[in-house]
Amino acid sequence: MQGGNFWRVINHDNEQGIIRIADNKVTPGLKMWTWGFPSFMHETDARKDPNPQRPYIELWAGVSDQFFHSASLPALGEVSVPETCSPTVGMSNVTHANENILVDLAAEDARVNLQFFSVEPTAPLRVTLKRGDAVLFDDAVQANPENGNRFDAAIPPGGSGGQVQLTIAAADGKHLIAAGTGTKYRGLP
Repeated sequence: MQGGNFWRVINHDNEQGIIRIADNKVTPGLKMWTWGFPSFMHETDARKDPNPQRPYIELWAGVSDQFFHSASLPALGEVSVPETCSPTVGMSNVTHANENILVDLAAEDARVNLQFFSVEPTAPLRVTLKRGDAVLFDDAVQANPENGNRFDAAIPPGGSGGQVQLTIAAADGKHLIAAGTGTKYRGLP
């Protein structure tokens, strides 16, 4: 999890997966298991051939650091962890996430690549990409709930600033997420 607030499972071949966004300081545990590769060899349509031995991935998040490590909870104690789960439709990776938006942001040489998926796909968005004072992209965008959204923009040579900064805001101007290339997650409330 590398100190992030999320973890995910993504099938890179079809760019589909599931992501869990929560405070991983409260739930540091992560365990996943599957029936394994041999169960995938003779894949059939689960709706026509229901079988509990079909391939799947099960994810667990807990308050202990590992599945079989115990954690203490005082009598009448309670642990509450707000979390959001979302598909990663149309994304091959996730670099930043919060309860609003999933982002894959990468810059190389003269281009910046952005993939994102909105947890609220019907809300109109404003996407802004900047490098220093140079605006690389700034436009209204309708979230695509079926395929996610993808953009790439040219990075002008020279100029000020090294990192590309991303801001995705709601139509009313409320910032939903801010991210930069080469930075760890920094979500906005």
